[in-house]
Amino acid sequence: MKKILIFGGIIIVLFVVLILLTNQGSDTSNEEYYSQAVEPDQLEQQIEEEDSLTVYYFSPECHHCQETTPRLMPLADDMDVDMTLFNLLEHDQGWNNFNIESTPTVVHYENGEEVNRIVGAAPNEEFESFFNQVVLD
Repeated sequence: MKKILIFGGIIIVLFVVLILLTNQGSDTSNEEYYSQAVEPDQLEQQIEEEDSLTVYYFSPECHHCQETTPRLMPLADDMDVDMTLFNLLEHDQGWNNFNIESTPTVVHYENGEEVNRIVGAAPNEEFESFFNQVVLD
């Protein structure tokens, strides 16, 4: 009986360590992207002044954002899409100011007006199609 308890305890500890290491790795990779987020005034100015702007609205606590960010950001880099990031957890007024209903949301603006958006944790092919048809067109 004692051996079973020791063996069970070791298995539980290994699972906890594995979960902690897995979560720590994903947070670190997303943090490098999330740290590039702009402030609300800066985003409003960019939307007004730039001819073309693509914005990724996210929340670092959103499960779908945590899954999407490490796929979306390298894809955007590979396709030469310059994407501005906006943190809705840190700046909750952005939900209303930018008409965002859920995260993740990618919005493309041209001349201060929204052209199109993609909402949710879409597959890479959908993001790639969005970039090709809307952003890079």
